[in-house]
Amino acid sequence: MPKRFLSADEALLLFNELPSDNDSEVSSEDSADEEALPQSDLGESEDVLPPIPSDSDEEVIDVDAPGPSNIPEVKWVRKGKARTEVPDFIEYSGPSEEILELDDHSPLALFLALFSISIMESIVFQTNLYSTQKGKNFSPLTQNELYRFLAINLAMGLKKMPSYRDYWSSCEILHDSYISKAMSVKRFAWILSHLHLNDNTVQPKREDALFDKLYKLRPLLSHLSERFLSAFRPSKCQSIDESMVKFKGRSSLKQYMPKKPIKRGYKILDKV
Repeated sequence: MPKRFLSADEALLLFNELPSDNDSEVSSEDSADEEALPQSDLGESEDVLPPIPSDSDEEVIDVDAPGPSNIPEVKWVRKGKARTEVPDFIEYSGPSEEILELDDHSPLALFLALFSISIMESIVFQTNLYSTQKGKNFSPLTQNELYRFLAINLAMGLKKMPSYRDYWSSCEILHDSYISKAMSVKRFAWILSHLHLNDNTVQPKREDALFDKLYKLRPLLSHLSERFLSAFRPSKCQSIDESMVKFKGRSSLKQYMPKKPIKRGYKILDKV
């Protein structure tokens, strides 16, 4: 028997009788629930199913809460239009009035303005104190000897030798009459090995809050920092560079810089 096709009117009537999508989904879910629950539990289904929240229980949305719509507006400007107000440098730069009012402007007078008598007396006292603590016989250091010791070190910086003992050498090529006449080599070596700036007996321990790695140099560093600020006022433009002080001994302050001419030593920052 040949298959009979529906006419247009019959197909339209059948299409209208079909349930909508929402009704079909609800009916299918209801039928699935009815099949899953046994007949004995149908009466208790109201207690098992959670209550459906009403419209009044819906979460209230705070419109004032931070969100994408409440991001503050940021206005970007070109770099050339940015306003930077830097105050004009009107301070005086150069030697202070204390230096300008000196009666004598010789190198010795300028040196004494930086290394005052107070710091020199402190160095002499601490050096003799350290020598006394060692318990050996010694000739006390005097302030005049300390001045000569510092002058010799400045002269050695201008005329460098492989060893400081070469300045007292009997060889005419190495011998320096100015340095050898100022002080004997034995006295210079003694001062060099006993020179102290601070008392070791009251040095704070490493676990102490007042521990200072530069404790032994702190009096001189503090004094020079104060005197430099008092004797000279810097200008507007400053250039700071790092340099290395050669040192191969054992110290926690020693650094290793493989790309520097002096690879091991103390790194300091100085004005160029």
